[in-house]
Amino acid sequence: MQTNLKAVGAAIAALLSSATYAQNQNGATLAQNDVDRAPSVALSTVTVQGSRIKQLPVSAGALGARSDLETPFSTRQVDAEDLENRQVKSLGKIFANDPAVMSLGDTYSFNAYSINVRGIPLDDYNGYKINGLPFFMTTVELPVETFESVQLLKGASGFMYGFGAPGGIINFVTKKPTDKPLLALDVGYRSDGVFSEHVDAGGRVDDGRYGYRLNLTHEQGETYNGADVLRNSASLSLDARLAPSLTWTADAIYQSRRVKGGVQDFFVDDFVGAAIPQAPSGRKHLSAHENTFFNSNVFFVSTGLQWKIDPAWSAKIDVSRSQDRRRYSGQWMGLLNEAGDYTVYLNKAQGAATYEQAQALIEGSFATGGLQHQVTVGLAWQGLNKQTVPKSLYTPIGTQNLYTPVTPLTWSGSYDDSLQYHNYHSAQRAVFASDTLQFSEAWSLLAGLRYSDYGQTSYTTTGAVSNAYKKTPVSPTLALMYRPRPDTLVYASYVEALEQGSTVGTTYANADEVLAPIKSRQYELGVKHDGRRWGATASVFQIEHGAEYANARNYYVSDGQVRLRGVEANGHVDLPVGVRLDGGLAWTAGTYRETDASLVGNRVEGIPKWQASLGVSGALPGVDGLSANAELHYDKRLTLDANNRYELPGYSLVNLGLSYRTRLADHPVTLRAGVDNVFNRGYWGFLQSGYIFAGTPRTVGLNAKIEL
Repeated sequence: MQTNLKAVGAAIAALLSSATYAQNQNGATLAQNDVDRAPSVALSTVTVQGSRIKQLPVSAGALGARSDLETPFSTRQVDAEDLENRQVKSLGKIFANDPAVMSLGDTYSFNAYSINVRGIPLDDYNGYKINGLPFFMTTVELPVETFESVQLLKGASGFMYGFGAPGGIINFVTKKPTDKPLLALDVGYRSDGVFSEHVDAGGRVDDGRYGYRLNLTHEQGETYNGADVLRNSASLSLDARLAPSLTWTADAIYQSRRVKGGVQDFFVDDFVGAAIPQAPSGRKHLSAHENTFFNSNVFFVSTGLQWKIDPAWSAKIDVSRSQDRRRYSGQWMGLLNEAGDYTVYLNKAQGAATYEQAQALIEGSFATGGLQHQVTVGLAWQGLNKQTVPKSLYTPIGTQNLYTPVTPLTWSGSYDDSLQYHNYHSAQRAVFASDTLQFSEAWSLLAGLRYSDYGQTSYTTTGAVSNAYKKTPVSPTLALMYRPRPDTLVYASYVEALEQGSTVGTTYANADEVLAPIKSRQYELGVKHDGRRWGATASVFQIEHGAEYANARNYYVSDGQVRLRGVEANGHVDLPVGVRLDGGLAWTAGTYRETDASLVGNRVEGIPKWQASLGVSGALPGVDGLSANAELHYDKRLTLDANNRYELPGYSLVNLGLSYRTRLADHPVTLRAGVDNVFNRGYWGFLQSGYIFAGTPRTVGLNAKIEL
């Protein structure tokens, strides 16, 4: 450890000393005219510290662009400054300060990418967007360094984006070209030996006509759980001002990521006992087979045109294509008893997915009949193709215990994963329109409809159709809004959604089956306030959602309904002494209804009834540029399985951070240090019904950044 820290110090010193030879600039902040041209822009900003910033338009799919206070749904955004201050490298930590969000994996395990919002996991097919465009998010940890902000639109979003789980939509917004030259370098270190380097460069050429933004990242080293990570990513954002009212944009992202020696997660299908054993330390090396790995390669490219027709009307068209390839040899662990014994299963497979999309929309405003209209009309198409192996390997290779050292295990069999076949295709075509009618300065009504022509087909290894589904749903949205004052919105909204069914996991009798799409409805009442010194949001919601669960015959099925009800509140206040308080509280309850008789009335698994967060940040007296932040996160206990046989205990986590901003040879320099899970609390995290993972132990992060 001491050697690693010395290496960090040497790297930081080398970086800082190079500053004296660089050209000074102040282009780290995105200029307002760049923001206005961006295809997807920020929601109301959530920062760790700093002054209140101007409200920017929301990118909300078919709703078009509007401010957060014109959006009758719960939203959350984390910007690049917050991500840097907390040294965030994974999706699971981006929204850690929102109590309605729960991470469903660990960044250095094989299930790193998913989150749960309002008790519902976001679906891999449609729950994640890049600049509002679809991206297939299976087992992918996107490069956080590439993004200017990450937005969360909570709840059902069928009208806004088409198919999608009613938990919400996450939109990654890429960094855009800057008007002033930008070059920023940073190096970082994380427990127990992971080093990273990042370059962020941007600017304009040819008298400002062409803009660029380049981000390069390298990450490598040994993780706290004994795995090794190697990650390389590159992203490029371009734009061209073809005419005063016409702008061309393009984005490309590539990442290669390998985790060697990691594990998948634990499950309780074969567990016998009254209570789940105590969680081991997240620092324990659980990998028993010497040749376990997870390799993923992702590529995303998009391009579009934006036309400002006149001050009231604009139009844009976007097309995108993304590819995801993954290959793995991993381990699932089946818990057996309260003593902590478990069976190790070796799991080998590979797969790939290609997602293509095209969308055109026009939005504008006009007055008629004494009413003001804000309208959006558009067309969209998207298609997804998946490839997989004819049969994955899933075999027991031995037993271990949670509390004793891992004994190396071997497997003498053979497995050929070189062949893949086209196993799935889905396509959806849609036309959508919305109108926000302004009755007075205070009252308005939003109404929208989305018509979709959706079909999905599963294929056998011979190319024959094994399962087909076609539907033409109409997804409405309706919202009544009241603005008692310019900085406050009160709203009531109703949304319907349809999401693609799950692909059944390896451990079930109907493994690899693709289930039929699921319908959901959402009702929400809410209020938002964005004042100069404080801001707050609160909402009450009910979601009626199709149920997926494992029945008594170990078939994973789609049948019946669950009902989720909840209350959320988030707020911040800037105190006169220069201290900022952030906090949130969420209560969520879910119940099985109209399902298998043995489940009716049971609590929906994976939902803590209570979640809370509290943060304090501000400048420390006596040292100019020195600031600190502290976070407390609390999750109450939850049920692990649909039968409500087992519970996972609740837990609290404390994170601390320091940041020091100074200048070296007139170049801005920021030094950061942070500790997550300060008290090294061991805990079980929830992955999915009957599946858990060992929580992240105490970890240290260091980072040094210089702007040249």
